[in-house]
Amino acid sequence: MKKFFVAAFVVTVCWYAPARAADMPVKLPLKAPVASQVYSWAGFYLGVEGGGGFGSTWHTNALFPAANSGGNADLRGGLVGGTYGYNWQSGHWVTGVEGDLSWSGISDTFTSSKGLATFCPAAFPCYTNLQWLGTDRARLGYAQDGVLVYVTGGVAYGDVRATILNAGPFGIDSETHLRAGYTVGGGIEARIDRNWSVKLEYLYVDFGTRVGYTALPPPPPLQPENVYLNSNIVRAGLNYQFFGP
Repeated sequence: MKKFFVAAFVVTVCWYAPARAADMPVKLPLKAPVASQVYSWAGFYLGVEGGGGFGSTWHTNALFPAANSGGNADLRGGLVGGTYGYNWQSGHWVTGVEGDLSWSGISDTFTSSKGLATFCPAAFPCYTNLQWLGTDRARLGYAQDGVLVYVTGGVAYGDVRATILNAGPFGIDSETHLRAGYTVGGGIEARIDRNWSVKLEYLYVDFGTRVGYTALPPPPPLQPENVYLNSNIVRAGLNYQFFGP
C-alpha cells in the first residue's frame, strides 16, 4: 500500500511540473538600448551667415566737444557674408577659432539732437555707415546630442564711413577709415546631418571713438572729428564641416 502511494505521488509530480511550466509566461530577451549618434565637431568648416545689427553712433568736434556735438543716433541695417573656422574636441568640450567677413548696411543719417544748430543741421545731416565687418574670435563650447552651446570673443575690424560737417568756411566732407575694436558674444549650433549644421549667434561689436575724421578743404585748419560706433549683431548661419564623425 505504501509503495502505491509513493508511485502515485511521483506520477502526480511528473505530470504537474511540465503543465505548470507551460502555463508560465515566456520572458523575451532584453534588447540593448539604442545608442544616440555621437557627433564630432572637430575639424575645419566653411559657412555662410546673415542677419542684422542695431547700435549707436555720435559725432563730436574734438576741438570744441561741449558746443559741437551731433548727439546720439541709432544705427540699424543688415549684413551678409561668409564664415571659416576650426574646432578641437575633448569629450563634450569644444574649443576653436572662427573668422568671418561680411558686407554691412548698418548705418544712420541724423541731425543734431543737442549742441549748435550748425552741427549736423537738417540741410547737412551727419552720417555713419559700417560698410563691411570682419571678426577673428576664439570659441569655447559644450556639445551634447548634436547641439553645441558656446561663448566667443576676439577682435573686430571694418570700414566706417562718416560725413563731416562744420559751419562756415570749413565745408563738408566724407571720409572712410579702417577701424578696429573688440567683439564678444555667444550662440547655439545644431547638427542637421553628418556634415551640415545651423547656428544662431549674437555678437556685440565696439569700435570705440576714432579721432582722425576731418573737415576739408584747407587752408582753414583741419577740424578733427570724434566718431563713435557700436553694434549688436544677431545672425543665423549654415556651416559645412569637412571632417565628420
